[in-house]
Amino acid sequence: MEESELKEILERYHAGEATPDDLAFLESWYLSHNASSSFLMQDEERVEDVDQVWTLIQPDQVSPKKINLWYRVAAAAVVLIFVSVGGYFLIRQKNLVPANVVAKNDASPGVNKATLILADGKKLVLEDATSGQLANQAGVTITKTTKGELVYTVRAANNKAQSTKQFNELETSRGEQYQVVLPDGSHVWLNAASSLKYPVVFDGKERVVELTGEAYFEVAHNKAMPFKVKTQQQEVEVLGTHFNVNAYNDEKTTATTLMEGSVKITSIADHKNTLIKPGQQSSINNQGIQVRQVDTDEAIAWKNGYFLFNNENLESIMRKISRWYNVEVVYKSDAPRSMVFSGTVSKYKNVSQVLKTLELTNSVHFRIDNSKITVGN
Repeated sequence: MEESELKEILERYHAGEATPDDLAFLESWYLSHNASSSFLMQDEERVEDVDQVWTLIQPDQVSPKKINLWYRVAAAAVVLIFVSVGGYFLIRQKNLVPANVVAKNDASPGVNKATLILADGKKLVLEDATSGQLANQAGVTITKTTKGELVYTVRAANNKAQSTKQFNELETSRGEQYQVVLPDGSHVWLNAASSLKYPVVFDGKERVVELTGEAYFEVAHNKAMPFKVKTQQQEVEVLGTHFNVNAYNDEKTTATTLMEGSVKITSIADHKNTLIKPGQQSSINNQGIQVRQVDTDEAIAWKNGYFLFNNENLESIMRKISRWYNVEVVYKSDAPRSMVFSGTVSKYKNVSQVLKTLELTNSVHFRIDNSKITVGN
């Protein structure tokens, strides 16, 4: 990275205009520097400088009950950037394992990969498949683009009746994610450990897909044919809009977050429904449907390449890490499971670096051994 680029990032940070990528870069830069720098600076001095910068950044918002991970890391990054000579070159060493995390076998981040199950039961591993045409089903061509995206193109209208009776399913395992453009032109991003079932062609009065896990939808507008997403607990109905659905079986609620337009949420259990507006999130559990205002960036951070924690408890964070890095998580008796964290961390670093970020709070510690993470205090 050139010095001028680093300067621009810092200027945006000081102006309060830093993008999520800027924040993730500064955090990553700090971790790599902390792991490998030969610059002589005692930990006590570093913490003291960090705290001074932190005071300047957030003078009225410090709370002893809340661990604000991002601001502490950002402050540390800014301190180190200004006190180090040529420090901006150290980003090249970002794969080094931080010293405070004991790691026999580090875990790499997830990859763009999925398995496509065709109507005849044939399975295609999309990471292995080359770009180009993959299959042709009743006049519908399925292709994989050079960007690693699955695209459906309807080419023979006379076969539509046959195509609507055929279904495909896109599955991701833990440590995988993928994108698909459905036959109606809607874009879907599928998160790790998820599946999406859909017809080869949409026809009739509605467009219906079935989801397990998590996906982000950008639905093509069609007033005459509503788009519905069915999960175990709910049905989401839209005409054309952007929204995220988190329906993992190991989460306590099924959450739908709306970016634009309007969405109708119907509970499968009692058939009650509600409408949510942009910036709102609905949650369905045994108590019914609740709606609240949220930071929508948090819901779609996974799609944009980073983790965003906003007063999120440790157990919830570790479930995300477990899915993306395909690791087992176990807890020691003293693990602070309910402790909440706030911060922004790139999801394209090895897991040891993400855990190191959490360890900067000095409130939790991790051990990595044979794809298993042990959480303790």
